[in-house]
Amino acid sequence: MGGKILMAQRGHVSEKNPSVIRILAARNAAGSRGRNMILFLAVALGILTLTMVFGTAKGKMQAEYLRAVRRDGTAAATILEDGTKEQYVKIKELGYIEKAGRMETVGYAYNGTESVCGIAVLDQIAWEEMMKPAYTDIQGHYPEEENEIMLPIRVLEQMGITEPRSGMKISLTVKIGLFEQREATFLLSGWYRDYTNPASHPAQGYVSEKKLRTWGGNLDEESDILICQDDRIDGHTAEEKLYEDVKMTDDAQTFTGGNTYAYEALNRFLGGYEMAVLGAFLVLAAVYFLIFNVLWISMTGDIRQIGLLHTLGATKKQLRSFYFRQIGIVFLGGTAVGAGSSWIFLSTWLPRVLGRQYLSQYGGSRGLSVFSILLLAGAILFVGIVTAAAAGAVVFRAVEMSCLEAMHYTGRKKGERSEKRRKKNAEKKTEKNTWKERREIRRMAWQNLFRTRGRLIWTVLSLFLGLETTMGAVVITEGTDYGNVFDNMPDFVIAGRFAPWAEAEGWGKEYLGRDPGEDPFLTEGSMTGLLSENAYDEFSPVSEEVKNQLLKVTDHKPENVHLTEGAYMDVCFTQAGIRPLVDDPDEAKTEQMIIETGGCTIQILTGKEIEQLKAFAEEQSLKLDMEALEEGFGVLLLQDHILSKEKQKQAEEAVGEPVWFTSLRTKEEREKESAEMTLCGYMDTTLEGFPELKQTWHGPRLLYFAISEKGFEKLQTEKKTFSVEMNVQEGEEAAAEKEVQQILFRENQIREEKQETGLFQISKQILQKEAEGYVNGSRLLLGALGAILLLAGIMNYFNVMAVGILTRQKEFAVLESLGMTKRQQRRMLVNEGVAYFILTLVLLAVPGIPGLLLLSFYMESRLDYFVFQWPVAQAAVVLGGLLILCAAMPAVICRYAERKK
Repeated sequence: MGGKILMAQRGHVSEKNPSVIRILAARNAAGSRGRNMILFLAVALGILTLTMVFGTAKGKMQAEYLRAVRRDGTAAATILEDGTKEQYVKIKELGYIEKAGRMETVGYAYNGTESVCGIAVLDQIAWEEMMKPAYTDIQGHYPEEENEIMLPIRVLEQMGITEPRSGMKISLTVKIGLFEQREATFLLSGWYRDYTNPASHPAQGYVSEKKLRTWGGNLDEESDILICQDDRIDGHTAEEKLYEDVKMTDDAQTFTGGNTYAYEALNRFLGGYEMAVLGAFLVLAAVYFLIFNVLWISMTGDIRQIGLLHTLGATKKQLRSFYFRQIGIVFLGGTAVGAGSSWIFLSTWLPRVLGRQYLSQYGGSRGLSVFSILLLAGAILFVGIVTAAAAGAVVFRAVEMSCLEAMHYTGRKKGERSEKRRKKNAEKKTEKNTWKERREIRRMAWQNLFRTRGRLIWTVLSLFLGLETTMGAVVITEGTDYGNVFDNMPDFVIAGRFAPWAEAEGWGKEYLGRDPGEDPFLTEGSMTGLLSENAYDEFSPVSEEVKNQLLKVTDHKPENVHLTEGAYMDVCFTQAGIRPLVDDPDEAKTEQMIIETGGCTIQILTGKEIEQLKAFAEEQSLKLDMEALEEGFGVLLLQDHILSKEKQKQAEEAVGEPVWFTSLRTKEEREKESAEMTLCGYMDTTLEGFPELKQTWHGPRLLYFAISEKGFEKLQTEKKTFSVEMNVQEGEEAAAEKEVQQILFRENQIREEKQETGLFQISKQILQKEAEGYVNGSRLLLGALGAILLLAGIMNYFNVMAVGILTRQKEFAVLESLGMTKRQQRRMLVNEGVAYFILTLVLLAVPGIPGLLLLSFYMESRLDYFVFQWPVAQAAVVLGGLLILCAAMPAVICRYAERKK
């Protein structure tokens, strides 16, 4: 061994002596211990940052997805009713369709006279991909044999079965369609827990395809086709493509649905895939700078070391070998720590938070898998590539230099300030502690920054990206805070209910299973269910007496109240006018010129609302007669996307057709005269950008017209109040809610005696309390993301300053020999830190502020409830903390380096 070392000392290192390389690598590692420790932390933090940021984003979107799917009871985004086998085959072939399955709704199952659940049949894809994700605690298997059945746990409990067993007998009466009824004894093949709201979504059970055939059905014939398009395509685009690519059986067949749940989860989090890609790029850039800067800035010392070893006789191959070995050992250590920390975070803390905050009412964290070996491997691979690239840039540059160039390398390019000039400046620091001295120190600090422009650019850019990404995260966090939904909601909404038998079907109860930001009055109910107990002209959902009592709660302040008013009437169409609403074309071809369709809702619009609809129609180039609506001669039929593409063309042809409205019969059985109006057209309220319009109950089975105040005066009926929206003074919500409840209780008692449907209320205070866990969870996770990104930026600056100071020890020794005191050196470093802060602040103000504005414009276009707020307080705290760190950290690191020396 001694001979080998002697050979190295004489300038000859044998390539066949790996022990020599190990010794040299160990000595070099000992000399670079400070740099290696910082690199170790940078690697660990880089891996942890990537896994935490992308893992948290993935976990939040997955939790949002499961919450929505379990709430709605399906993962299907679009449905084609009564689809044929040919249509099914065609849809599955389309490139933008991820999956498609078939479902046949058979009827309802009864336990005696009590309805327990709906009965449906699914193919394998519909069960595995569309329905199964909505359930947890699944036991057994989907029905395969003729007499097998699969039921939700709540149905079994309703039937008194608390301990279900596979194969146990279940006797039910199944009503098929309107008239057919079958008695059947099934064998329980499996059970599961569902999470749909019982008031709005009846439980769903499943039987086999074999059983369906015995009842005369067949999935290969006409059945509903459940569709999930590519998550990157919005529902409107997918629907347009489907209409182009799939031939409809008739003009009335329609695709109904919207965005996939994964698309909605991403939109709610970041606004869309474009922002997700940009966010991913910024995070990767932040980690890139975190790793790259440590190695690149420290290359001055490394190149001199390599030059010295090269002079002693080490070959290029040996130099590359021991340098990469040293970096590799540090990388492996940092990887172990980063991977272990990532596993703990993603496997324990994050799922627990998501399950508690997002899915507490939807099965908790069951089915939620956040940790991904691919994500961890990707993070390690990215950090490894950056580390290898940075190290390779140093090594390959150094080994190509001559020994003399490498030993005297300073990191400065030609044309930069000379060492002589810096020494001259340093000699001035022997003066007394005067204002002039401090000015010279500040000037010297700025000169030091620009002396190594590469270090300056990388450091300032990394700090800027860290701060800008953090501020962007704050803007998104504040703007997408689900609490913003409640800011636009009234404190109370009071409206009329459906008939009891209709509510038993879930009509008028759908809002209980929706998020607070969704339309509570969108329903599957019909006019029969709405008016079966109130079908007379005098009836008003909110009577005049109740309205006055509610107004007292708001102190009769008009700005605190919004009334939705109009009337229920019977309507008659011409043949051309009704064609878009008729499924069978022959139904519209009758000998009668005027066709009566029954009851409808007519809502009075304000002048402002009509102007908004008019502007929207012009913007969308819709073929509607908005002038007739505005002048009081026409009515506009509002529809909730119930028309197919062909039916929409018929709707355009119906513009200008007359319609007749007749008031309902009075209690004395008297009928008033009809009033003729002009049909201004059919307007789809689901189109993107449709103005906010406060409606009463509306949906695909309800005819809904809009009319002006002038036009309503021509109708032979009195104005009624559909709903009342109220706001009260802040802090008085609890007392007001108690008073509103008392008013409704008294009114509902009176109506029950008269056999009339009553009133219900939606309270913002109650909704906020129910959504409190969800809102707090969103704030916690998004806040954590911002904190992680900020920490990465701060650590980046710390690493840069620490490595810079550790590699400038020779420079400090020269300055000290020329008379510069330790105190003056620390003051110079503090000024350098402040200079970094000032340059970063300039970048944050010039491109940073416009960047935040562009971010807000994008998010506002994607989310209705997004509210942009300047992150003034957060920026003040972050920048203040950064200023302190920039000023204090160099001095602290310098003291540490002095003690180590």
